[in-house]
Amino acid sequence: MRRFPLALLVVWCTMSCSGLDRSQTDRAGRPYLHEPAPTAFYTEQGIASWYGKEFHEKPTATGEVYDMYAMTAAHKTLPLGTWVVVTDLGTQRSVRVRINDRGPFVKDRIIDLSYGAADELGFVEKGTTQVEVRCTYSEETLREKLGYWVQLGAYQDSDLAGDLAVRLKEDYPNVRVLSSEAYHHVRIGPFQSEPEANQLKELLLESGQRAFVVRDLLSLPAPP
Repeated sequence: MRRFPLALLVVWCTMSCSGLDRSQTDRAGRPYLHEPAPTAFYTEQGIASWYGKEFHEKPTATGEVYDMYAMTAAHKTLPLGTWVVVTDLGTQRSVRVRINDRGPFVKDRIIDLSYGAADELGFVEKGTTQVEVRCTYSEETLREKLGYWVQLGAYQDSDLAGDLAVRLKEDYPNVRVLSSEAYHHVRIGPFQSEPEANQLKELLLESGQRAFVVRDLLSLPAPP
């Protein structure tokens, strides 16, 4: 089991988070976000869960195949490709994982770890645990450079995604179909703040739609 003192965390985050594949893009061709090492970490605390065999070898949100034994995780709003340290607040064990999927879609859970990552933290049998998620992205950078989106569906069939977007267009003119290698995502946005996106999400849920909020490597449009 790996443990990460703060000094070591600063070193690997400076190398891995702030310099995320500077010359590379994700599978959808979008550049990974990078920035100089900030003075404040992005942190959040909450419940972590894990997912395994049911999704093993199926596509993730990045388009890559999910490997339940790899050190990866699903997060609802951190940019895909982000490396984070997840620390179990009960045992103080830590694991370094890369965000390559979206989720968890269960209320009050903040991150869904791969089976391998959960096994390394030691909570596979328990199922969930209280954790801290930390990365060198600052909340200010995420807020200024990225927008929030309400996602209503992800389809392998582009026609299904297009049909849903057409049905929504009359009520939501800012609906878009954003395609990755594996999926065609139907989203409304971008919004400047998470509360604004959540307000629309709740309205859509009340109307019977399946909706959740994401924040991806798609920059906000320049102000007029």
